[in-house]
Amino acid sequence: MAPVSPSYREGGWGWAVVLACFVVEFVFFGNLKALGVLITYMKEDFGTELWVVGSIVSLHYAVQFILSPLAAALARKLSGRSLILVGGTLYGVGLVVSAFTHSVAILALALVVIAGIGVTFAVEITHAKLAFYFREKYPLAVFIALTGSPVGMMLLGPITQVLVDTYGWRGAMLLLGGVGFHLVVGGMLIRRPPISYQAVPDHEEQLTIDGINSPGKSSEEVKPNKSKISKFWNSVFSVLCLEVFVSAEFMIVATMRMLYNIGYGGVVVYIVPNGLALGLSTREASFLTTAWGVGNLVGLVLCALALHVKWISVRSAEGIAVSVVAVGFALEPFVSPFVGQILTAFVVGAGMGCAIEGILVMTRCLPFGDDKFVSVLGWQTFLSGVSASIGDTVAGWLSDATGSFHATFFLYSATMAAILLCLLVDAIRITSTGTECPSGQMVAMPLLFKKDSSTRFEGMTIQPTIQPNDNTT
Repeated sequence: MAPVSPSYREGGWGWAVVLACFVVEFVFFGNLKALGVLITYMKEDFGTELWVVGSIVSLHYAVQFILSPLAAALARKLSGRSLILVGGTLYGVGLVVSAFTHSVAILALALVVIAGIGVTFAVEITHAKLAFYFREKYPLAVFIALTGSPVGMMLLGPITQVLVDTYGWRGAMLLLGGVGFHLVVGGMLIRRPPISYQAVPDHEEQLTIDGINSPGKSSEEVKPNKSKISKFWNSVFSVLCLEVFVSAEFMIVATMRMLYNIGYGGVVVYIVPNGLALGLSTREASFLTTAWGVGNLVGLVLCALALHVKWISVRSAEGIAVSVVAVGFALEPFVSPFVGQILTAFVVGAGMGCAIEGILVMTRCLPFGDDKFVSVLGWQTFLSGVSASIGDTVAGWLSDATGSFHATFFLYSATMAAILLCLLVDAIRITSTGTECPSGQMVAMPLLFKKDSSTRFEGMTIQPTIQPNDNTT
């Protein structure tokens, strides 16, 4: 059997999947912001140091990056929908347990292990399902999904403060656990579209073994003495989808996302302390994250609109966005007036919103089947988590060593500017190999069966892969 080219209805039930992605983004990042509000109250209640509670919250977020490849591998073998439902349940349970415990150890177990693993099963798997429904309208779908993050952070942060003032931090955490269970609701919306196949005449059947086509021969006939160890490593290689690392296109886009996440960490961690260091009051500095969130929404809207109507190529949009962010980061430590800080935060937020939209659209263009898209996202998330951890550590050291945030924001500016080099390398690759998208560099996707270096290991599988009696994953 050989596949027909996958048919994308550009929506349909896919819009329900987009809603599920929005819910996941809203709940997770909104609750993450809420945990930031609760940190000081938890520290006082447990009678421990601030860094202890802060580390628990950081690890709660980091688990998503560490375990993403494993979650992606499980999603390819099991029901993705079931994993999301289990993950949403674990996430809600972890937050509820955190509301009742009086032990720091149990708090860490609930937030890091239970809730952390739960959200790992929900975030990337939900996003990966968009690939089964959207091709031309993928930028629009991603835009709607990504807006859940800034909306959740802007809404749940202030609401959590009101809940703390009314019910205490434990009551607020319990209600956040109820919000967390909405990941289960999002998971119920996930399902795969039906796939059709066509038969291939017997004389055209051939197998691909380690990148070599062998007509009419099975793997046992070609390699009868294949060792068990070799089979084991091949299975590991296939399950974890390690072939992505021999794709130049994947490595370029993954590097771009790694650099982006370093800059994103700068906004999350240092934008308010930098404002305070420049003389803003605590109240004034608190508006900087709001300005960034509004700018992020504006950037997502502008980029999605430009890409959807094909006013500009995705790489051009990415180049403009990261250039704006690089300049904004460079100016950040020098703009001391409140209005100037608000405008700078807004511009940086808009640029970063456009930048992540472009990176995700380019990820959708990578030459891997829809069934492998979850692994592509999983490995990207893992690598970006590693880079963000290293970047935050170096940035913190620079701040302590210099006594200011100048070097820190110059580092973030340089990482965003480095994305321009990645775009240049990608342009050279396209020019030299002639692997440009069929309709140019516009949003129209490249041929999904296009060959690249990953074919050294296997041919493109039937796309998307559908498991027997499982139309809901």
